[in-house]
Amino acid sequence: MKRTIAALLLLALSILCTPEKASAQDMDARALANSAAALQNSQGNPFSGEQELDENGNPIEQDGNPADSARVKDIMPLESYFFDDSVRRRKHFRWVPDTFTNNIRMEEVDTLIGNFNKDYIFQREDVGDAYVGILGGVSTPLNFFRRPNGNDFDFTKAYYAYLFTIDNVPHFNNKRPYTSLAYQTAGQKRYAEDKLEVLHAQNITPSTGFNVRYNNYHSRGIYTWQRGKVNDFSGAVSHTGKRYSLHAGVISNTISQRENGGLVEAWHIADTLYESAQGLPMKMSDALNKATNTSFYAVQTYGIPFVPLTDSVFTMADRTAIHFGHAITYNRWGRRYTDTKKGTTYNITDRETNKVLETLCFYDNWFIDPEKSNDTLSESLLSNRLFVQFVPYNREGVIGTVDGGIGWDHRRYYQFHLEDYIKNNQEKKLNTYYAYADARGKLGKWLDWQGRARVNVAGYRAGDLNVDASATLRMYLADKPIILSGNLSYALQSPSYWEEQYFSNHYVWENKFDRQNISHLAVTLEVPHTGTRLTFNQAIIGNPIYYGYDSTPAQVIGVESVSGIYLEQNFTFGGLHLDHRILFQRSSSDIFPVPTLAGNISYYYTFQPVRDVLTMKVGIDCWANTPYYAQAYNPALMVFHNQNEALVGNYPYANIFVTAKWKTMRIFLQYQHATENLLDNYTHSYSVPFYPYNRALIKYGICWYFDN
Repeated sequence: MKRTIAALLLLALSILCTPEKASAQDMDARALANSAAALQNSQGNPFSGEQELDENGNPIEQDGNPADSARVKDIMPLESYFFDDSVRRRKHFRWVPDTFTNNIRMEEVDTLIGNFNKDYIFQREDVGDAYVGILGGVSTPLNFFRRPNGNDFDFTKAYYAYLFTIDNVPHFNNKRPYTSLAYQTAGQKRYAEDKLEVLHAQNITPSTGFNVRYNNYHSRGIYTWQRGKVNDFSGAVSHTGKRYSLHAGVISNTISQRENGGLVEAWHIADTLYESAQGLPMKMSDALNKATNTSFYAVQTYGIPFVPLTDSVFTMADRTAIHFGHAITYNRWGRRYTDTKKGTTYNITDRETNKVLETLCFYDNWFIDPEKSNDTLSESLLSNRLFVQFVPYNREGVIGTVDGGIGWDHRRYYQFHLEDYIKNNQEKKLNTYYAYADARGKLGKWLDWQGRARVNVAGYRAGDLNVDASATLRMYLADKPIILSGNLSYALQSPSYWEEQYFSNHYVWENKFDRQNISHLAVTLEVPHTGTRLTFNQAIIGNPIYYGYDSTPAQVIGVESVSGIYLEQNFTFGGLHLDHRILFQRSSSDIFPVPTLAGNISYYYTFQPVRDVLTMKVGIDCWANTPYYAQAYNPALMVFHNQNEALVGNYPYANIFVTAKWKTMRIFLQYQHATENLLDNYTHSYSVPFYPYNRALIKYGICWYFDN
């Protein structure tokens, strides 16, 4: 039904929203300029009265030079100190606000076919992730330095690639309404993988807009009791005025996962006794995880220039000013895990005779109920911040902005305890008070720099500290840039609430851990015209906290380190592209397991069957890594933990694909997991121990965007 609805939506939108003809985009310049002049006159703005036009129909300023084309094109100007003229002229652009300061992070609007066929989002990042084999399932980056960190709600970090968060919800500015609808599917209807992504963004005025997004990732699973489903929704509004700015939004995430615990034994997947994937014995048959999230945020600022502004000034980005701001954010997660003793019991059999040798249970302990589990917990964080930003000269200056603020975090934690049988459930309420500062600037096109610090001054986690400094140096050789960037950070970080105390049917612990101290250095050299990117990472972790071999948190008193070198080298010979991503890593101990080598290659050929209308790409993507004791996944805790039973790796995973872009439509056809059954080590065809990849299948998808 979902696929039928998506197809009907695509057909309806294609009829109703046919691409605008080029002639409609090239309006008569003289008529546009006259309209602009009349409108600006009614608003008391600079193009007032009779406006003299040059031979091309462009307004002429009093000094005889052509007027700013951005002002004419917009008619009603985009009055904002966030965006320069090059950004204002774009038909669409997007950004993400910083909820701690009066700054934003620009992002690209993705309408290209570059990574369109990589439907697993984490495959688009360097060498990819270790994952449980399905879309909408848990994953963890192979690159240690991309793994989610922080000390809030451990149990959904394994879904980081799919979730909408306050830090990644975008805002848009569009000269015309923009809608994007994408759908993809693979496999038989009963076992299909589906992805649906919907986006609509629209401006009410040049400075005020809104957008809504909905994503649905759903794998019904080809193995016994396998399913992954993630639903995300966000709605956001923004106003980026000359003095006042507002960014606000609401977010909802829902995760539903059938947990089968993985294969009973690795040899089952290659044994001819099991002709169907549904017949492969799994360790669990009725466990279920469900997690829900609700978030909202609102960030407001008001700027006061040191020199009064006139109506002819559209921005005070180049003026000395002070901005006062307030931010409020709220984030709540709730989680429920259920299973039964019967559904977590499995048999170990003899490979030759299929005789039962031993009967085991996935979990050793049943503390609350010996027959079934129904574990619930929740966590919420309400943050209030007041901040101020000083612009000494202009936002593009050597000292562009200086920010400072104070904040209050109110956290609530709930989990079931045995004493809840005899008294009301109790929430744990904890408060933290902190201060922070931020400064950044530019030196022309040569240098960008930024420094940031935060310290918890009182309450829960008092004494925690985060300091971060970065710089980007651009050099030019024959007008071609060479970019050198560096980042140095230090964090003194308390353990999370759940790392110290946890109570459930299968796991109980009470820990008292010391703070971790984490130092991280990253240096990157980028040469765009040769397709080269080289990054060196070094992390030194004091008193590290990790999930150990028994799945529970543990701490080592001492110092551990992880080093990494990442190389991206792309070669182009006409339409032939040879893209390489290689990661080398070393860890000082098995506390942080990483593959020594991991890589992703993408070889493809691009061409235009119809010049400037239809672009196509045909190629192959492949991922592989050297063997290592990859982290295992624990369903009851929804976390990755260390293990020393199974080596994972030495198995290439490849997709063969064809992608095309025709005007505003992108499509792809892909043969996924093309290496299935080609190699003798197929019994190790997984990146998370005992969670096999999906079988080989045909996948296809379409994305259509409309901007009229």
